[in-house]
Amino acid sequence: MTHSAFHRVTVRQQAMNWRVRHDAHDLSGADREAFEAWLSAAPEHQDAYAGVDAFWAAAGNIGEHPRYAQILGRAEARAGRRGLTRRAIAASLAAAVVGLGLYSGMGPRPLADQSFRTAIGQQASITLPDGSHVTLNTDTVVRTRADGERRLVYLDKGQAFFKVAKDARHPFVVSAAGRTVTALGTAFDVRIDGGELKVVLVEGKVRVQAASPPRSLQHLGTAADVQPSRVTEMSPGSQLVATSDTEWRLTPTNVSQQTSWLTGQLLIDDQPLGEVVEEVNRYSTRKIVIADAALSRRRVSGNFAPGDVHGFAMILQAANVATLKEQPNGEILIVAEK
Repeated sequence: MTHSAFHRVTVRQQAMNWRVRHDAHDLSGADREAFEAWLSAAPEHQDAYAGVDAFWAAAGNIGEHPRYAQILGRAEARAGRRGLTRRAIAASLAAAVVGLGLYSGMGPRPLADQSFRTAIGQQASITLPDGSHVTLNTDTVVRTRADGERRLVYLDKGQAFFKVAKDARHPFVVSAAGRTVTALGTAFDVRIDGGELKVVLVEGKVRVQAASPPRSLQHLGTAADVQPSRVTEMSPGSQLVATSDTEWRLTPTNVSQQTSWLTGQLLIDDQPLGEVVEEVNRYSTRKIVIADAALSRRRVSGNFAPGDVHGFAMILQAANVATLKEQPNGEILIVAEK
């Protein structure tokens, strides 16, 4: 296929052509360089390939689909009659997959109306119909909703990590604490503490937006009185903490530390003991209580297991930070070492 002919087909066909050839291991070194050049030539190329890649992942073993087998048979038959190369077969196959509707029929499925919940101390991982992965932390409630244009998820409570399947045509939107976090294909952590929202971006880009004022209330003020919805774009390695619609803090953060709960750890680096105890208590119905404010302010570091409150208190005692005292109600009181 000549260069000019290649660019006469649609961008989606080009993307499917590259994906078919990747799957067939039909790329030389020069071909791979050409693919990288095509991918970086325009944002629409990247979006098209991301959509095809998401379709491919969601479709599973596409080679077993009967319509795909029919298309492949026809392409190979034409190739035999015309003496076409494997590269031309791939292009013909890609165009047929798009043209006959196999791509649209087997692409990422929309989300359904579902609800997922974890108890205190429990974690769970789910795969959504579009291929996205969600990991729920302790005491968390997540709901998904069927929406034709968006993949809409509600984080009603707790904390969740989202690994979003790429689908440029259907943004992935997480609604939490009155704000929305919108992504196309990325990985990020969202947590709610009361009315506070914390978002940690691991890879890709997300847009965090405060809820717009309801239309029913906008008529109460002039255009100058109605404040525009606040929007912040995040980059990988950053953390956004929104305590209200006006108080937003966007700072660099240690992503490994912020997402250590995914590996069953709590990585603590020079934090006040009071904050650490609050975090440890999230994972257990049995609670640690700090006896005095001075001890609460003492800074600690370490790697701890979520939910093991007794083990955490024993570590503090072994390190001569505090002494633990078992209480009749099951609580663990920690007091400063004398």
